[in-house]
Amino acid sequence: MNKMFGLVLLLAASLAPSLLQAAEVRNVNFAVFQKEDPKFEFEAIVEGKFSDFIAAMKGAQLLALAHTANAVDGDVITVQTSVLRDEAGSLGDFGTDCQLSFKDESVGTDYSYLLGGLCKIIRVGRGMNQRILTVIPHTNIPDTTQGFEGWFLLEEDEKDGVAYYANVSEGSHQ
Repeated sequence: MNKMFGLVLLLAASLAPSLLQAAEVRNVNFAVFQKEDPKFEFEAIVEGKFSDFIAAMKGAQLLALAHTANAVDGDVITVQTSVLRDEAGSLGDFGTDCQLSFKDESVGTDYSYLLGGLCKIIRVGRGMNQRILTVIPHTNIPDTTQGFEGWFLLEEDEKDGVAYYANVSEGSHQ
């Protein structure tokens, strides 16, 4: 039994590098913001480098930020940030929980990437009881290696003032 398991591991290890080389790998960058200033408006596209993007969000607070290295077609990216605390005998929960599906629909040098999924924002405790569930439809996201530096708005929950942004950058090849 142990020899069979070892053989399966050896076979998987020998195939893994060739499978990774066959796929284009990309870094997926994802951010979640919530408005602090009710007059602030999220833009559909925020041009510029990361520092420009953060500066453009001066009327909102950052809830989650993720850089997922070496994503390939079909990956599910999870972004989870949470603070749990005892609130006088009951549990308080402040956090973000997202499951995102990454799709690579590129053909040759015509690059096309999609990102979509489900996100929950939870703020329960300290007098708050906010639960936001957002479905993010698969949305085209830019590849910064194609000459466009910027972030695309995937989805906005206008009622609760939450926005989801993403872009793609070149990953390292295995």
